[in-house]
Order: sequence, then structure tokens, then C-alpha cells
Amino acid sequence: MADRTLALERAVDLLACMAHPVRLAVLTRLHREGPANVGTLCEELDVEQSALSHHLRHLRKARLVVGERDGKRVTYRLQDEHVGCIVEDTLQHAAELEGEP
Repeated sequence: MADRTLALERAVDLLACMAHPVRLAVLTRLHREGPANVGTLCEELDVEQSALSHHLRHLRKARLVVGERDGKRVTYRLQDEHVGCIVEDTLQHAAELEGEP
């Protein structure tokens, strides 16, 4: 029972981290188009660099994304394919709910 409770708590933490529009947009972008640096993400998502860095810190802490440094640049990618599947399934389900009362 304790293992199941711990797993549920971890799942809640992951979903809570993803439940922000900027963070979900970052995860969606990385899943659909691949790795990107902060400058690219700022431009494409129309988010200030300081705000994006804050959200990326949360995503890294939750182990949803990984940053790989190359000199002064950091390129971000999804931690693994499971993250992309969660994002796509969530977006698909939300789209299906649009037509419901």
C-alpha cells in the first residue's frame, strides 16, 4: 500500500508541474519539434527569458526535461518518450471534450 501511495503522490507532482500553460507549451514544443535552446523557445512561445527559465527549472526538477550545455547555450529535450505520450494524450483528450456540454 505504501508503494502505491508513493507512486500516486509522484504522479500528482508530475501532473501538477505540467498543469501550467507555459510548461505545457514547452513540453508540447519539445515533443513535436524536438530539442531547442532557450532563445528559440522564448521566440516561438512568446515568453520572456526570465519567465521561461523559471518554468524550465520546474520541469528539470520534475525530471520532465533535460538540459544539455554546449558552451553558453543550453539545449532542452524531453526526459524520455513517456513525457511526450502524456502530453499528446492530454491534448487529444482535451480536444475531444470541446464538443461536449
